[in-house]
Amino acid sequence: METNEREALMRQFSDLCDQAKAVVGGGPYVHTELDFHQAAVRLSSPPADPWKEVQEQVAVCRKCRLCEERHHTVFGEGVLHPLVMVIGEGPGAEEDASGRPFVGRGGQYLDKWLAPIGLSRDTNVYIANVVKCRPPQNRTPEPDEIEACLPYLKRQIELVQPKLILLSGSTAAHAILRRPEGVGKLRGQTFDYEGIPVVVTYHPAGVLRNPEYRRPVWEDMKRIAHMLDLPILGKK
Repeated sequence: METNEREALMRQFSDLCDQAKAVVGGGPYVHTELDFHQAAVRLSSPPADPWKEVQEQVAVCRKCRLCEERHHTVFGEGVLHPLVMVIGEGPGAEEDASGRPFVGRGGQYLDKWLAPIGLSRDTNVYIANVVKCRPPQNRTPEPDEIEACLPYLKRQIELVQPKLILLSGSTAAHAILRRPEGVGKLRGQTFDYEGIPVVVTYHPAGVLRNPEYRRPVWEDMKRIAHMLDLPILGKK
């Protein structure tokens, strides 16, 4: 419907309401003065794209000190409405350079975890981080930095609508679950975030440094496969 048509219909409807009010109330007819044109323009405008809106907010965000040295913000990558949303800690050097999450050695390792249970960022996974800018020297994000960025992540979860959330590492687990325990105590359990089941496992970077975590991670992947009724296509 064109704006002018919408404006005319709104004006006619308002006039009918004014006439009905005069008849029912027994008083004089009083014409309502409104800017119907502006109202019609607003109604005719296309609705805002919430996904694009939060992306633009992240791209220009300067809520904490992490913005000072970044080359790119790292919003996220994958498909909307996925089976699994993986949430890590924050971008590293390669992610900061490319603007993409989990593309370094740890990211390649993560892809190898997901593939044997039929998961991929190309088809049924979305990947994001707690903070969207790289902490200097890849240090752990400070609490105030996490709190500044957390609303973006929560909005992403709301829009992505995953079937399951996989928290990779203690920073992600603490940020979303608000629990003090380490990954070793949190893994093996199923938590809840806004009605979405949540599983915790070790971060790929931590597993690369500590190969003894490989078996627990594989157990976590198999548990995710069971929860989502996915076939196990191979061994890690």
